[in-house]
Amino acid sequence: SNIIQAGVGRIPEDRHKDGIVGQMTVAENMILEDLSNKRIQSRGLLNREAIIQHCEDLSVKYDVRGPGANASARLLSGGNIQKLILARVFEAAPKLILANQPTRGLDMGAAADVANRLLEARQRGSGVILISEDLDEILSLSDRIMVIYDGELKAVETHDRETIGLMMAGEAA
Repeated sequence: SNIIQAGVGRIPEDRHKDGIVGQMTVAENMILEDLSNKRIQSRGLLNREAIIQHCEDLSVKYDVRGPGANASARLLSGGNIQKLILARVFEAAPKLILANQPTRGLDMGAAADVANRLLEARQRGSGVILISEDLDEILSLSDRIMVIYDGELKAVETHDRETIGLMMAGEAA
C-alpha cells in the first residue's frame, strides 16, 4: 500500500479486524507489510524458511507467544496479536507511527513494553501520533496533547490531569 511505502506504520484500534488476517499464519502476518524485505525474498520469490526464521526471531524479541509460526494467526490471544502487530510495525522503523489505543487490553508488563517501544521510536526520529482514552498513557508518552470532543479538535496548553480529563469529557474549554 502507498501509506506503508511512504513510511507510515499503523497500530490499529481493532487488532482482530484491522491488524491481522486471521486465516493466514503468524509468520505470514509478520511479513504482511514488508514483502519487499530482502531478508525474506529474492527476485520476488518468498523464501519460506527465511520467513519462518524471521517470525521466530521477532516472536522472541517481542514476546509473541502462541502455537507457532505456522499456526493460524486467529489462534493467538488478543495480547499476542498486539505484540505481533508491534513487531511488524517497529521492525519496519517507520517515519510515522499511527498508534490507536496501542495498550488497550494488555497487561501492565505488555503495556509498559509498548510504551517503551513508542518512546524508542520517537528517539530514533519517528513521529508518533497516539490516539488514546487512557489519560496516564497520554501524559506519560506525549510531547503535545490535543483533545477531540464532539468532532472538535482543541490544543491543550497544559499537562494538568484534571483539565485534560474535563476537556475529554467535554466539560472544559
